[in-house]
Amino acid sequence: MNKFLYRINAFLICVVFLFAACETTDPTSTGDDDEVTKCGDVSQSTKDFYEDDAVRLAIQFSNASGDESIIVPPALIERMSDVLTAVHSSEYAARDSVVDVYDVHIFPSYPLDVVSVEVSSDSTAYPWVGSWLNSERFTGNSQIDGLISTYDLDVSGYINTNSGLLVFLTSEDPINTVALANRFTDIEGVLSSSVQGESGDGDNIEVMVSGDNDSYKVIYDVAYDDCENACQKHRLYEFSVDDNCNVQYINTTGDPAPSESERDEE
Repeated sequence: MNKFLYRINAFLICVVFLFAACETTDPTSTGDDDEVTKCGDVSQSTKDFYEDDAVRLAIQFSNASGDESIIVPPALIERMSDVLTAVHSSEYAARDSVVDVYDVHIFPSYPLDVVSVEVSSDSTAYPWVGSWLNSERFTGNSQIDGLISTYDLDVSGYINTNSGLLVFLTSEDPINTVALANRFTDIEGVLSSSVQGESGDGDNIEVMVSGDNDSYKVIYDVAYDDCENACQKHRLYEFSVDDNCNVQYINTTGDPAPSESERDEE
C-alpha cells in the first residue's frame, strides 16, 4: 500500500511541475541538439538571480590567473553572468533540474562585503588603534586609512576580544574580501584579518575555459547528505557555452538525484 501511495505522489509531483520538476532519467531527453541564446538577451531579474554567483566566479577566475584584485573586474562579472543566464534561458530538461527543481547557486562560504580585522588594544605601542577604540572610522595609520579610502569601507561594528578589538569593515559593493583581508595582515598592530563565512557545505557552480577561450564548461553541483559538515553526495550537470552563448547539454553524472527530503536534510 505504501509503495502504491508513493508512486501516486511521485506521479502527481511530475504533473504539477510539467516535466520540469521531475528529472528525466533518459539521457537522450535533452531538448534540441543545440540551444541558442543571445548574450545579455535576458531580463534584469534573471541577471539579478545570478548576481552573487557571477561575482564569485569572477573572483575565482581572477585568483586562478594570479590577479588577486580587490575590485572584481566588471567585464569578467558580466562574462560569467552571460554564461549562467545562457544556460538559464535554454530549454534542456537538465536546465530545468538545476534551475527549477534544485535552484543551484554557489554556496556562500565567505561574504563578499565584510572583512574582520583584529587589532591590538595597546594604544601606547600602536597609537592609531585608539581611533578605532573610540569608534572612529579613520585611524591616522596611512596603510589602514588608505585601504578604507580606496575601497570605500565603513566600520560597521566592533567586538572586544581577549587580545584586542575585532573591527568589521564593510563595502557597499561586492569585492574580493579574501584579497582585502590579506592586505591587512602585515600592518603593525593588526593581530589577524579574515572573512567570517558560513559553516557547512552546499551546492556549487564551476565554470572552466574549455578547449579555447571561446568556450566554457559549466558544471552545476547538486550537493546533499550531511551538508552541515561536508556534503557526501553530489549530482553533477554539465553544459557547454560558447562565446556567442550557444548552449549544449553534455552529461549528468555522480550520485542519484536527491529527493526533496534529502535536500531538506542539508
